[in-house]
Amino acid sequence: MKKILGFLFVIVILGCGGYFVYVNYIKSKVPKLNLEEEVSNASKYYVYGNHFNIEGNIDIKDKNYDSLCLTLYNGEDKDIEITSDTDGGKINYYISNLINDGLYLDNLDIGTYYLVLKATYPNNEDSEKPIIKYYGIKNDTKYKETVYYTLSKYNNIITIDSNNEYNTLEFVVKKNNSKNKNYDVTIDPGHGGMDGGGASGNYKETDFTMDISKKVKSNLEKAGITVKLTHDEGDIDKNHVMDEYNKGGRAVIPNEVKSKYTFSIHINKSGSSKVKGIELYTPSDINYDLAKDIVNNITSNTSLGYSSNRLYKKFDGIYTHNFTESEVKSAIDGYDEKNYKHYNVTTKSNYLYMIRETGGFMTGAYVDSSNPDKVGVNPYYDSNIGNESYLLELGYISNSTDVNTLKEEQDALAKAISDSIIKEINEKM
Repeated sequence: MKKILGFLFVIVILGCGGYFVYVNYIKSKVPKLNLEEEVSNASKYYVYGNHFNIEGNIDIKDKNYDSLCLTLYNGEDKDIEITSDTDGGKINYYISNLINDGLYLDNLDIGTYYLVLKATYPNNEDSEKPIIKYYGIKNDTKYKETVYYTLSKYNNIITIDSNNEYNTLEFVVKKNNSKNKNYDVTIDPGHGGMDGGGASGNYKETDFTMDISKKVKSNLEKAGITVKLTHDEGDIDKNHVMDEYNKGGRAVIPNEVKSKYTFSIHINKSGSSKVKGIELYTPSDINYDLAKDIVNNITSNTSLGYSSNRLYKKFDGIYTHNFTESEVKSAIDGYDEKNYKHYNVTTKSNYLYMIRETGGFMTGAYVDSSNPDKVGVNPYYDSNIGNESYLLELGYISNSTDVNTLKEEQDALAKAISDSIIKEINEKM
């Protein structure tokens, strides 16, 4: 008995000693952060693609600061530029008003970081040593914990929560040891099964969408980018169509596999055989650099030109279509006709479901559990993590010139698309 008690005593002593070493040695590597009494309130935060964004406000008594920014603190400051303005005494701030801009997450080193607001004040006694004050950020959103999976090259998991000694947003970056396969990019070959898509003459969309999608996938994988197809040849029975929602649904897969980007490949159709050219559809409120690079690459390296379509046009070959007021009304009338419960469709909702439903609340997703048997459920509709998604209409199947390009220049089309994606990912790395 004495031996057992002695053994337990040693275990307790070693355990206490280990905790002492952890608290006083390991944690001492990160000097304690002294926060001011005032606290910032975060009203919104999200991750779209691989960028973190936040909106918040604070009422600071001393507003005579020289500069204001966010910083990720882990013993050193990693400053993040913000935009701020004063409204009724409160200071409002955000990182970016573009959902695919902000703090790039994937290259954060493994470790623990605290997100705080940082104000720099003049020092009247020593102008070369400004006074710096830090303010904690209280999470006022319903998203108390967010788990983000980085690109496969980094293979990390980033957990964002407020469960720490500072009660501020905390980023914990760890190695991803999960056996589950995650992907960098999802590619959605349009239509499939009994749904051949648009048709004209002897051709239909699915004569081209799968082949081009697989060529893009192959190019990306050669560059070390992991790719998930929403479906492959033979996956969809010729007498069926692919589900859009529920587990394994076309619009659900991108978030199931934790990808950062989704590209849907389609071919357009018009009542006029004269209409031709590429149309790339995007979310709203974005940085359009990737979209521009894709369409410019395609028009420079293939026979496809920019579409002459002006509806929803943002730039040459680039279109953004959110629901209009009349389309919202039409959608609601349609729900009534079908005896559906209403979805929360608004003018902030993207009209194209593969853009809208893969992007979480940032793109106005709305397919909740209102009509589970008739429509299905998107379990990620209200998520604060979303894919940066695009839909490509690679010419018009109703135009003979575009069809010839689709027949003869598939490799060039796939290369133009994949080169832009590779450039986008590599530049951020």
